Amino acid sequence: MKHVKQPDNTVSASERNPTEKHVFLAKNMFFGILCYTSMVLYFFNIIPLWGMIIANVLFYIRAYLRMHDLTHGFSFKTLTARFVPTLFYGHPVWGGVTAFMTTHLEHHRFLGTDRDPWLYYYVGHPLQALFFNMIEPEVNLYNYIKWHGVNRKLFENIAFDIAKMVIHLLIFQGAYLAYMIVQRVCHGTGVFLFNFFQHRENFRADSAIGSFNREAPLRPYAPWIRMFWGKALTEAAFYHNRHHVLKQMHEPSHRYVLLSDEGKQTLYNDNWPLTEIQHLNMNKTTIKESAA
Repeated sequence: MKHVKQPDNTVSASERNPTEKHVFLAKNMFFGILCYTSMVLYFFNIIPLWGMIIANVLFYIRAYLRMHDLTHGFSFKTLTARFVPTLFYGHPVWGGVTAFMTTHLEHHRFLGTDRDPWLYYYVGHPLQALFFNMIEPEVNLYNYIKWHGVNRKLFENIAFDIAKMVIHLLIFQGAYLAYMIVQRVCHGTGVFLFNFFQHRENFRADSAIGSFNREAPLRPYAPWIRMFWGKALTEAAFYHNRHHVLKQMHEPSHRYVLLSDEGKQTLYNDNWPLTEIQHLNMNKTTIKESAA
């Protein structure tokens, strides 16, 4: 068997390979443009509504996966990184990558506890979790404001989201509204499958909580998943649990396969899976200092 060199997890992805940021951004934009183009073609009656739906089913989650990888491995201080990844998205990602990155990284730190800002995406009844995944951008925005308030960076990103939405609705009208709805459904369904399925032992409301390797149940469907959504997303679905090991959280999805299933997933718990949510006696100041 060919030996695969394990990645150095003591440094971030950007320190190992700075050019990866540009590759991920290019892939994010490429798949986003494919989705956006389908909306334009639908507006001009070149393709039917179902054509736009198929394009978003195939390409949106792939664009979102690379945006997710960018938020884990790279800085978002530049204007390009803050605004471009969501430029071609139909549904608004309120606050752009700023709000998403902040709340998502706290999800990693506080997985399985009542301090996880993404808790409602994977607890309780599956239909309840599905609802919260459908409004994930709004929940992320709420959590960001709760912990960090409204700052200039967030205000700029929200203004960008609103301006983009208004301009497109004025130009493309009903076609863009349909694009927004279709893409939000694709978004909510995709993140639900990467939250509830990955963090619950099964689809029952009383199932155990954790971060589970899904290679075995998904392996029979791997050829179909790979054909429609690519190798990176297939392996991300298999090995999402490895992404939750703290020292591996900066690794992009196409390297999950190289990582280990072992290691600390949070600073607050070593006993997985959990039968119930762990309650932390921590105030907001302590949590913000821990997350810093």
